[in-house]
Amino acid sequence: MQTNLKVSHWFPTALGEAYYPNAEKEHQRLLPYIDKIKGEKDECFNYYPVHKDKKFNDINKFILTKVNEFSKRYNFGPMKIKDSWFNDYKRHNINSPHAHLGSIFTAVYYLVGYTEDVSLVIHSPIPPDMMNPSEVTTNDPLKNVNPLTIDDIIIKPSTGYLCIFRSFLSHEVPLKITDHKRISLSYTFIKDVL
Repeated sequence: MQTNLKVSHWFPTALGEAYYPNAEKEHQRLLPYIDKIKGEKDECFNYYPVHKDKKFNDINKFILTKVNEFSKRYNFGPMKIKDSWFNDYKRHNINSPHAHLGSIFTAVYYLVGYTEDVSLVIHSPIPPDMMNPSEVTTNDPLKNVNPLTIDDIIIKPSTGYLCIFRSFLSHEVPLKITDHKRISLSYTFIKDVL
């Protein structure tokens, strides 16, 4: 009989993180190309199949490798890219809470990003605890919060940073209020059935 308290995690929300080693070089090379793709359009959301463009091959291979490493932790098997696009956020752009239905994993890679710019917010799939046992207040929203009680993962963008998460997780980019360049490449993944 066990008398010591054992704590086991059953419903974790995992986040995969990595930095692309050639980020600065790729950023310099691809920034003019992104502008060429956009042409006269000055939209935030650009549904361009990044994963099918050979100019992005090195980044795409890096991301797919990291997603497959992440997938192994779940025992899901090999993944393949289902869809991809890029977002070029300007001042006053916003991306409302959403999830990526029909896919298993989502990956966001920052081609250009600055940590003082607007964050990517990934919401917990667990509903809020209406009893507020952590005694969180609007003046102290992180009071007594820990990985078991956190409501949101806050991702500060930085050039070369990659994050990977389950596609059912609601996520958003709040209102951008800076003029910093912020370009992200986004991907969704499904099982690679051989």
